[in-house]
Amino acid sequence: MKKKLIIGLLFLMMLTFVGCSQIINFETTTTNETTQETTTTEITEQEIDLSQLREDVYSDVYSRIYNELYLNIRADVIEDVSDEQLDIIYNQVKTDILEKIETGEITLEAKSIYDSIINVGQTSAQAVVGVSSLDSSDEVLGVGSGVIYKRLDNTYYVVTNYHVVEGAQTIQIQMEDEVVYTASLRGFEDLVDLAVLYFESEADFTVANFGDSDQTKKGEFILAVGNPSGYDYYNTLTMGIVSGINRYFDIDQDGTRDMFVNYIQHDAAINAGNSGGALFNLNGEIIGINVLKLVDFDIEGMGFAIPSSLVELIVGDIEEFGFSRRKPVLGITFIDISQNRDVLISEGYEIPEDVYRGFYIQDIVPDSTVDGHIFPDDIVIQIGEVEIVNTSDFVEEFSRYLVGDIIDIVVLRKVDGIWTEITLTDIELKGNTR
Repeated sequence: MKKKLIIGLLFLMMLTFVGCSQIINFETTTTNETTQETTTTEITEQEIDLSQLREDVYSDVYSRIYNELYLNIRADVIEDVSDEQLDIIYNQVKTDILEKIETGEITLEAKSIYDSIINVGQTSAQAVVGVSSLDSSDEVLGVGSGVIYKRLDNTYYVVTNYHVVEGAQTIQIQMEDEVVYTASLRGFEDLVDLAVLYFESEADFTVANFGDSDQTKKGEFILAVGNPSGYDYYNTLTMGIVSGINRYFDIDQDGTRDMFVNYIQHDAAINAGNSGGALFNLNGEIIGINVLKLVDFDIEGMGFAIPSSLVELIVGDIEEFGFSRRKPVLGITFIDISQNRDVLISEGYEIPEDVYRGFYIQDIVPDSTVDGHIFPDDIVIQIGEVEIVNTSDFVEEFSRYLVGDIIDIVVLRKVDGIWTEITLTDIELKGNTR
C-alpha cells in the first residue's frame, strides 16, 4: 500500500509540472526588413538565455523531486521501501518530466509571454492606424488613433473615439507608410465617446478581432497601441497590467459620477494621440478602446479604456443604423441625498426624517425612460434588486442595463400629505433620443 502511495505522489508531482505551463514556440521569425538586423541580435541573445534557462529548469526539476518528494517520503512516510526501489521510481519520474520538457509539453512561461508580445506587435497591432481631423480649410484640428476591426469587400471599418473626429469637416486615415485615405463617418455615440469610420481600399490591411472584456481580470498583462503625440511615434506599443475593472468617474465634472461606461483601468503608457487606439490582451484581441488618462503631478499610470464588450455592441448598432441606442438614459436630474441631505433641508426641500439615502428628483426629460412614471420631488430608493445608497451604487447597477431591458424602480412619493413607498413596474429602458 505504501509503495502505491509513493508512486501516486510522484506521479502527481509530474502532473503538476506538466499542468502549470503553457506550450510555446522557440522559433521566432521577422516580418519587417527594416528591423531585421536588430531583431536577429535580440534572438541570438534570447537563445543564449534559453540555454541557461533550460539548465535551470532541469536543476529545478531534480531538486524538487529529490528534496520535496524523495527525501521527505523516505524520511516521513515510507520506512519499509528500499533505497534501490526509491531510486528506480525517482529516475523514472525524472526521465518522464525531462522528456516532456524536450517535447514542449512542459515549457517556459516567461518565453511564452515574450513570444506573445512580439506576435501582437507584428500582427494585431498593425490594425491600429492614424486618424486625423481637418477643418473646412484642410487644417488639421487633431490627431488620434483608430482600429480596423472589420472588412467587407474593399470597405474597411475603423472604431475610434468620437472626440477625435468631433467637428471635423474631413477625416483621414493614415497608414504607417504615410499613405492617406479619406474616411467617412458612419455614426457615433457621444455618451460613450465612440465613432465608426469607413474607407475604401483594395490593399490588404490587418484587421483586429474583438475579445471578451468580461473575462478580463485585474493583474492581467495588456498592450496599448496608438500614436502618442502624433505620427512621429506611429503605432507605438506599450505594456502594462489591468489595474482595475468597472471604474466609473465624473468625466463632465458635474459632481456626479457618469453612469455610461464601466472602464478598464490600466497602467500602460498612453498620451495625447492614443485616444481611439487599442488595448490588446496577449492573444492579440481588442479588449478595450483607450479613451483617456488622468493627468496630475500626483498621479502616474492611470489610463482608461472602454471595454470591448460594450464597444462591439455599439459599433454593431452604428454600422446598421448610423447611431446606437445601446446605453439607456433614464432622463432625470437629481440630487444625491446621502451626500447633500443637510443642504437640501436648509434650502427648503422636504425630506422624510428617516430617509438618508436615494435620489431627490428635480426634473424629468420629456419622452425619456421615466417620463410618466417618476415625477419631480419623488425620491428614488431602489432600482432592480439593489437599494440605492448613493450615486456610486446606482451608477454601477444601472451601467449593466441595455436599451429594451425591463426594470422596476421603487420611489418614495408624497400622497395626500404622507410619504408612501411605491414600486413602479415594467419600465422599458429607452436610449438617447437624438
